[in-house]
Amino acid sequence: MKKYDLHIHSKFSDGDYTLEEIIKRIRECGISIFSITDHDNIDSINAMRQIDKKGLIYIPGVELSCNKCGYDMHILGYGIDGNNKDLIQMCKSIKLRKNLRNLEVIQQLKEKFGIVISREETLKLLGEKSFVGQTTIARLLVNNGIIPNIKYYFDNFFPHIKPKTRATIELEEAVKLIHGAGGYAILAHPISLEKIYGIRINEIFNMFMEAGIDGIEIFNSKHSLSDIKRYYKIAMQEGLLVSGGSDFHGEIMKPNVKLGKVSTDGTEEKEHYCMTVITKLIKERPNLFYDIDEEDLDIEQEEGQEH
Repeated sequence: MKKYDLHIHSKFSDGDYTLEEIIKRIRECGISIFSITDHDNIDSINAMRQIDKKGLIYIPGVELSCNKCGYDMHILGYGIDGNNKDLIQMCKSIKLRKNLRNLEVIQQLKEKFGIVISREETLKLLGEKSFVGQTTIARLLVNNGIIPNIKYYFDNFFPHIKPKTRATIELEEAVKLIHGAGGYAILAHPISLEKIYGIRINEIFNMFMEAGIDGIEIFNSKHSLSDIKRYYKIAMQEGLLVSGGSDFHGEIMKPNVKLGKVSTDGTEEKEHYCMTVITKLIKERPNLFYDIDEEDLDIEQEEGQEH
């Protein structure tokens, strides 16, 4: 299987790098198959049409912020149409709610820490076309010399900021939107749910099956070998697609997460499971891919492969 990374964030959300910079780094890392999965933002998909991707397999993607039964989670969408009107409208709606949250964050920074963000700076933030969240606000504080780095914000301020406005959509709605845009819905980094809520994912997995998800991100920079084996077992039992990615943001946001690093312990270098979401998309949606020669895909050799 060619080297892949199906979970990458760009400057269209809270990543550190432009699409051009990411492509350069992807090539340097020897990655052949990739997806840009920005948070609640699909602007990268049409922008990617202008980027030289010769020799690479690009899968249009997104990462949607969801909730269900008191659980917050992320659902990845792969193979989506970047011009889908419902998905575009949903992203606009979430951006509006995030801006309301941002106003609450700015107010709480003033009330709790005496940090003032000017009216002009606030209006500029709210008027940004792409993603604006607490990472963006942290960057502003760094640029203004108020804090030394973004990590300082998340270590010292973030735990005390409690915005009330929710900027998520229902799990079923997210899956429906992804399917409506022609894509596959994948549960992202299930280990995060387990750690935050003190559960095992199999205890609540019926919730995801009832919502109609298509797969699980079994490989992730947060997952160890034992996690990967557990999630792979669930995927096989339920007949779900298998996916994997690093959740790369860049050195500022997540300095320990590297492109192509899709486990905590290098498991991907020793043990491999076929990324069936890739093979399924290539077989069923060949129109998604650009500048790829048929022999580059090598689908039959990869299908069902497991070591």
